[in-house]
Parts: sequence; C-alpha cells; structure tokens
Amino acid sequence: MKRSRLVLVLCIVIAFVLWVVYTLSNEYSSYFRFPLEVETNLDGRTHLSQADNTLFLRGTARGFYIIRHTWRRKVPQIHLFVDKSQVRPYLDREDEFYVLADNVHNLVNDALGTEFQLEELLTDTIRLEYKATNYKKVPVRFAPDLSYSPQYMTFEPLRIHPDSVLVYAEESYLDLIKEVRTRRLSLNHLDKTVEGIARLEVPANTRLSHTEINYEVLVKRYVELSFQVPVTAINVPPRVELLLLPDQVTVRFRCPFEEAVRIQAEDFVLVVDYKEFMATESGKTVPVFQQSPGTISHTELTPRFVDGIIQSRY
Repeated sequence: MKRSRLVLVLCIVIAFVLWVVYTLSNEYSSYFRFPLEVETNLDGRTHLSQADNTLFLRGTARGFYIIRHTWRRKVPQIHLFVDKSQVRPYLDREDEFYVLADNVHNLVNDALGTEFQLEELLTDTIRLEYKATNYKKVPVRFAPDLSYSPQYMTFEPLRIHPDSVLVYAEESYLDLIKEVRTRRLSLNHLDKTVEGIARLEVPANTRLSHTEINYEVLVKRYVELSFQVPVTAINVPPRVELLLLPDQVTVRFRCPFEEAVRIQAEDFVLVVDYKEFMATESGKTVPVFQQSPGTISHTELTPRFVDGIIQSRY
C-alpha cells in the first residue's frame, strides 16, 4: 500500500514538472523594462550616453525568459548604435538630445536577440546627454603594398572614403596627431579593379569618428607607345632666337589599352622656357609638357636633356 502511494506521488511530481516545463516553453506577451545605452557619431561630442529614462516595452517571449527576467536583480542594459541623423537636440537645453522610439524599433528588436520578439515600444522618447569634447579633423593615410600582374597597373590615385576622420582626445594628444594611418594591407598580382575595407590604426588615448575606410584601386591593362615630338622654345625675348638641339625627342609612355588608338603625337606639346634655359649653368635643360593626355603614365624622354644656341635677330 505504501509503495503504491509512493509511486502515485512520484507520478504526480513528474506530471507537475512536465506541466511546468510545457507551460514555460510556450510564448507569452508581457511587459518589460530595460536600461538603455545609446552610442552615436555626433561630431564634436562624446559617443556614449546612458538614457535618462528606462525603456518600457511589450513583447513576446517564452515563459523561461520571462521568469529569468523577472527574478534578475540587475537587468542587463540594451546597447544601441543610433546614427546622428536620428539624434535631435533639445533647443533650450545644452548637451541634451533625444531619439524618437519609433525610429529605433528594429534596432531594439535586434539587440534583444532571438529569444524575444518586440511588439511595441511604450516609451515614446529616449532622453540622452552628449557633452562637447575636444576633437580634430585629420587626413587618412592609405598606402598599401601593391603589385600588379604583367601589363596591368593603375593610372589614377587610390580612392578612399572617407579621406579624413575626427580624432577625439585631450588637447595635449591632439597636438601630436597629424594623420591617421590604415593598418598594413597587401594587394598582390592585381589584374582588375579591387575594392574593400581597410581598418584604421587608432592612436593611443584617442577615439576616432570612423574605425575603417572604403578603398578602390582602379586597375587597367596598359600598352607602351612612343612618338617623335617637336620641342619649342617659349618666353624668348624679342630679337633673340633660341635654337634647340635636338629640336625633337622621343616620348615613351604607358596608357590604358582601350585608349591607345585615340592618342596621337599631336596630343603632346613639349617646351623649353627661355628663362630656365638661361638659369642653367650647363646650358642644358629638360623639356616640360605644356600639354599631354591625362591618362598616361611612366613618361620618358630620349634624349632627356636638350642643348641650345642663342642667336640675335636683326
């Protein structure tokens, strides 16, 4: 008889446990409160702020999640990154800002994870404080190690965005920072245009408005061409003639393969300035381009120097 009672009690306990597990495994709609920390990218201000008001919301979660949340002594805070376009200042309060809860609905839902489904934000306005801080705008230096496949190169400067960042730090640190560099990056055997993301090296005791940049390296196939181009003298005084020896040179250069057929010898204008010629002790000078196609590179002159003879005119 006692054994039968024991089995009965055990069955009741097991049934109760199974009922509790089943009940807590179901989803329920409930109300929750969370402390909130908001990070943003406002220029010239601190980037973190603890919201003055607790975030009050309604959502759906399993019973286990609701019980765990209710029994916690300290509820973990939600951390959001909100773009500065959504952060608005109070017109009559210095350093105080606000964010409309409707604008961060999806951000809150993502921050709460997969165990929670947000139904409604009951807090309509999130009040924040971002104090002014020291900052300085400096250029970004991006100098990767590049190597190209045969017959390929770039004809344009590397493109980066942004090309400058804001550095936040104490005044003594800001005076020492002239630029921000990217981490070392190697791009090898390039035979087509590449783009990507490069992370920035953050100087000690500072914070940057951006921690990475987007870059683009425009790579094209090239050909080598050469033309015989005449050299002319400019800024020659009246009644003076400057005879150049030789009066034409060979111009060798690289250009994009698809543009080679459009480049002609007439696109180049080489000149020697009379004043610069007279200032040289050797009597020899290097012709300079007064006009040339904008998409050429690795230009060489043969011969590199030209001599000259000055004659008087009557």
